[in-house]
Amino acid sequence: MFRKMLFQERRVAQFHTILLFLILSVIFFTITFLIQLNANRINRVEMEVNEQSMIDILQTVIAGDIRGKTADLLFIADTLQLYGYESDSLSQLEEQWTAFSSRKRFYDQIRYIDRDGNEKIRVNYTDNGAEAVTQDALQNKMDRYYFIDTMALQRDQIYISELDLNVENDEIEQPIKPMLRLATPLFDRDGTPEGIAIVNYSADNTLHKIQSISSSGLGELYILNANGYWMFNSADSSKAWGFMYEDRQADSFANDFPAEWNEMVTNGKGIFETNNGIFIFTRFILDDVMRDDKDAVSLICDMNTYYLISYIPARLDKSTAYSLHAIDVARLVLEEYLSIYFLLSGVAFAMAAFIAVNKGQRKQIKYYSEYDTLTGVYNRRSAYEKMQEMKKSDTKSCRVFAVCFLDINGLKDINDSLGHDAGDELIKTVAEGIQHNIRDLDFVARLGGDEFLIVFEGLPLPEAEMIWERIVRYFVQINEQENRAYRISASHGISLFTCDESMSIDDVVNQADAKMYTEKREIKKSLRVIREKP
Repeated sequence: MFRKMLFQERRVAQFHTILLFLILSVIFFTITFLIQLNANRINRVEMEVNEQSMIDILQTVIAGDIRGKTADLLFIADTLQLYGYESDSLSQLEEQWTAFSSRKRFYDQIRYIDRDGNEKIRVNYTDNGAEAVTQDALQNKMDRYYFIDTMALQRDQIYISELDLNVENDEIEQPIKPMLRLATPLFDRDGTPEGIAIVNYSADNTLHKIQSISSSGLGELYILNANGYWMFNSADSSKAWGFMYEDRQADSFANDFPAEWNEMVTNGKGIFETNNGIFIFTRFILDDVMRDDKDAVSLICDMNTYYLISYIPARLDKSTAYSLHAIDVARLVLEEYLSIYFLLSGVAFAMAAFIAVNKGQRKQIKYYSEYDTLTGVYNRRSAYEKMQEMKKSDTKSCRVFAVCFLDINGLKDINDSLGHDAGDELIKTVAEGIQHNIRDLDFVARLGGDEFLIVFEGLPLPEAEMIWERIVRYFVQINEQENRAYRISASHGISLFTCDESMSIDDVVNQADAKMYTEKREIKKSLRVIREKP
């Protein structure tokens, strides 16, 4: 009997031990589940912000490359119109174009085709460098689509072909060459058509940049054309260019992800999740990009619309850290905290970790939403919010302020020649110089890349210009006293907000932007930001 009682007491003790363990486990699991769910929400926000930032950077890179190529094309056309169309002039121009191609190294061909479709100049770029094609090797291109389409254009219009693979003799060239053709019509002084100038841009240069950008993201980076075909796939390059091959017409994003593709075509930009994973996307329209460029001519595009996508697959191991589904969160909690269920002290630790992580990550999100991480100044969103606060609907409470739009000169040259560390140093120096010279009630924001905005509260234009001159002197002092490999230079434009009800914040910023571009064009005529080595 005694032994039986001892056995029963032991069973009761075991029962209470199990019950207590289960109660504590449920409490601990509930706490850790909520912690993980909250962390997943924060991770999800950070992930979406980072992936969207990567897409924004990608969009900027592509737009910059297109602007650069259109500028090169216009330069080529200008040199041709300057030298004239006579045979004696063309031989000199051929030498210049050959030197130009050798410097650029990414133009597969540069050509002048006369109004009858005859190639008059063709400069090819090969592994051995740029070389002009002999006269007997020149061809007639009157029946080619790019010649016909370009000859139909007006002055200051540029034809851009679809980005596709180069085809020679009805065969896709191997190794493959992604190619973009840009052409513009030529006219004499009387407006008579003289032919076209055309460049074949080897887009490998741009795709290499895109591949580098994709490594900074978590997901798979895609570029799609308007028909849903991959033109770039960071995870599987063999999926790209399906539309170029007869036996791969079904090999497309639109075919593999029909519901997701329909969502993207319908909305143009956004973030959504399906059973396949998370999709962050932006529709990229060439006309819109060039419309923002004050100096741009109009584009006539074979393919005007592209889609930039960051895709987080549902089966990606790290994707559970971004999932908000209860089963995924519970599985992650059990896998990560299984041993801690035997340690009651883990409860206190988990609660403390929850408070610290939650608070810290919220602060981090708040910081990233308001400030530029490189310079520590306000970002675009914060700047516009502050200006909107200064502009009240009630004119009595509205505050007059001047807006200075600032653009760093030569940042791309410094990045290309000296590296992005030097470019980042320049950006931070400009931000520090502005903050050092403005008043306490003024503020500065980085709009992105090489663009800044300075807001002077209650200042008329002359006094705002005086502060800008003080900032310029600060940069000049650095250029004279510090032995940097580059010179600091910036263009600016200042506009005044006067509480006029018909005036919007965007109007003021755009006016300042336009003034900046006017100044920039003058500065760039004689500016050399890279110092010559002694």
